[in-house]
Amino acid sequence: MGEFCGTEPLVGEILGLRTFRIDDSGTLLPLYSDGAWYDGVNTAVCSPPTGSHHRGPHRVPADDCECGFYAYGSVDAAVQNRQTRYVQAVVSCWGDVVAGTKGVRAAHARVDALWMSPAAPSWLRARVSTRYPSARLYADAGAMLAEHPLTELDCYERPRPRRVGPVVAAVVGIAALLGLGLLPFEMLQGSTALWTAWLLVTGAVAAGTGWLMVGTHGAGHFAAAFVMAGVLAWLLAPVFGITGWVLRVPLLRGIAVAVGGYLLALRPHYFPVVRAARERAFCGVRA
Repeated sequence: MGEFCGTEPLVGEILGLRTFRIDDSGTLLPLYSDGAWYDGVNTAVCSPPTGSHHRGPHRVPADDCECGFYAYGSVDAAVQNRQTRYVQAVVSCWGDVVAGTKGVRAAHARVDALWMSPAAPSWLRARVSTRYPSARLYADAGAMLAEHPLTELDCYERPRPRRVGPVVAAVVGIAALLGLGLLPFEMLQGSTALWTAWLLVTGAVAAGTGWLMVGTHGAGHFAAAFVMAGVLAWLLAPVFGITGWVLRVPLLRGIAVAVGGYLLALRPHYFPVVRAARERAFCGVRA
């Protein structure tokens, strides 16, 4: 959230880049909520999952809250989100605009232009075009950005090149963590190094799980808490012997779903389409 949060609100119209999910009715949806966007002007309100009602009424966006419409300030920042391979949209942001190092949060936003992957079915394109007549649909993302250049702000930082070392270290660390949860309890107790490592890792994960559960105030925090709880159950499984496999089921199921979803996305001509809900909450009030 800090990457979209600055010290002072900006006033004026700023062009940014963002992505959407699209349901089978042709409605544009944020990635983490079902608050659909209107054609034309959208006005932000503070509500979950990005905002919080506990602060009471306040100006949107607020520097100490996560509310507002989000947009990336550059293509390099936007493409770090995997969904941009399917959908990219140039949006105008105005009103109170809080700028950060990767993009902005705004009180008002409008979809000006939209690019959809060539894998998107023609019937979906037709429905999106009908639902958002004021947004121009492009067949080429480069052409869209050439005709709708993004606003460059001084606070934007250029993305740093990805380093392989930290990624490899993270993979090795996760593999080691999962390996500790697969070892028989007798083997863990029989080795001072393994026993110390298991106690330290299990204690750290337990503390992290407790901290997340106590401090949850958004959808992302709840998701992280559940993942950490699954990892904790995995680490505790050796204590219960054969019956400990029951504790490994949640994490195994999550891994299977994640891997399965990734493999499905590699299919030729794949394009994600969300099933439309019967009742849809909209992002804001048309102005």
